[in-house]
Amino acid sequence: MSSQEWGGIVEDWTHLQEDGDDAGGVEDDLAADPGRWQEQMEYSVFADSSMTLPGQGTKGPNCGVWKPAEFCDECAEVAYAPNHCGRRSCPNCDAVWTKERAVGITKRLSAARHVETPGLDRRTVHAVMSPPEGEIRTLQQVSDGYREAYRLAEEKGVRGGVAIFHGFRVTEETKREFEAADPNMGIWRWLKDVRPESWRSLTYWSPHYHILGLCREFEADDPDAQDGWVARRVRSLNPHEGLRDREAYNDLVGATRYLMSHATFESDTSKDCVRWFGSLATTNFQPEEALSEGSYDVIDRVVREVVGADEDADGSGVEDEEDECECCGSRSWSPIWDAGGALADPGWCDRIGRDAERRLVAAFEWAIGERQPPPGLRKATTEEDAREALEAVL
Repeated sequence: MSSQEWGGIVEDWTHLQEDGDDAGGVEDDLAADPGRWQEQMEYSVFADSSMTLPGQGTKGPNCGVWKPAEFCDECAEVAYAPNHCGRRSCPNCDAVWTKERAVGITKRLSAARHVETPGLDRRTVHAVMSPPEGEIRTLQQVSDGYREAYRLAEEKGVRGGVAIFHGFRVTEETKREFEAADPNMGIWRWLKDVRPESWRSLTYWSPHYHILGLCREFEADDPDAQDGWVARRVRSLNPHEGLRDREAYNDLVGATRYLMSHATFESDTSKDCVRWFGSLATTNFQPEEALSEGSYDVIDRVVREVVGADEDADGSGVEDEEDECECCGSRSWSPIWDAGGALADPGWCDRIGRDAERRLVAAFEWAIGERQPPPGLRKATTEEDAREALEAVL
C-alpha cells in the first residue's frame, strides 16, 4: 500500500471518528460524547499549558538538511534525502513518530492476540475512560489518572492492553467550522496544519484515556459506581484471523495511528504518553519470547507493509528501494552507512570505476562527518543544494 493510499484511508477514518465516536460525523459527536468536560471552566487547570501535541515544538538542529542517504549497488550512484530528527515535537517529524509508534503498538497487540485461543479470546476493543469534570488538573493527576483508567478498564473486562492519554478536545465552534470547510483531511490534521491560529485556541482541556486491549466482554458503564468516571466501549476491532490477516492489521493500525496523531504529552520531556497494563504490561508479556522468531518476523513485515513503513522504516526519509537508479536503472540500493564495506571490495570498486569510487568515498565521509562542505553549503535545503555540496566536497 502506498503512502498516498494509506493517507486516504486514515483521513476517511478520522473524518468519521472524533475522540472515541464510531461514526456519524461531527454533529453526532457533539450530541453524545460521554465524559466530555464543558468548554468554559470555573476552576484553574495547571496541566494544559505544560502539555502539547505531536509536531507543535521545535525541530532538531539538522532536521530537514539534505545529505547523501543511499548508493546504487550496481553503479555507486549517490541518492540524497533530508535528515529527520524523529522528535515527536518536530513539525517535520511528527508523522514519522506517529507512524513508528503505530507500528510498535500494532505489533505488540497483534502478537498478544495471536497467542490467544482463536475466537473470543482474541477480541480487541477500543474504549475511552474519562474522569469526572475537574478531577485531573495537574501533571501529577494526569500521571495518576493512567492507573485509574486502566484499573477501571480491567474492571470492565479488559485483560490487558495499552492506554493513550488525550488531554484536549476540539471546541464545538471549531468542529462546525471544520464541517463547513469540508477539507480532504481529518479534523486534527486540519486543526494543526491548516488553521493559522494556535491549536490551543481551537481546543479546550478535557482529559481522557483511550484503551486498546484484549476483552471478551465489556461490562456496562455505571459512573455512580465508578467514582464518577465514565467507561465507554467505542467498538470492537476487526477479528485477528492469523499472521497474515491484513484486514485486522489495517484496522488496528488505523485506530492506533489516529490516536497517536493527537496524543498528549508533557512539553520538553521524554515522558511517554503510552502505558501498557494488565496481561500486556512489559513485565508480563514479551512478544519475542511468546512467539517463534519466524512468527514475529511475519507480524513485523505485514504490519510495516500495511502502515507504509517499509519506505522509511528507520525515519531516515531515504528513497524507496524500488526507485530506479537514474544512472543504470537498477532498483537495488544500500544505506550510505554501508558504503565503507562496499568500498573495501576491490572487485566492486574496479567494476564501478575510479570516478564513481571517488564520488562515493566523498559522500560516505560527508555522511559520517569526516568531511564537510564549505560553510555556505552545509545546510542544504534541497536535493540540488546537496549535489552542489558534494561537488564542493570532491
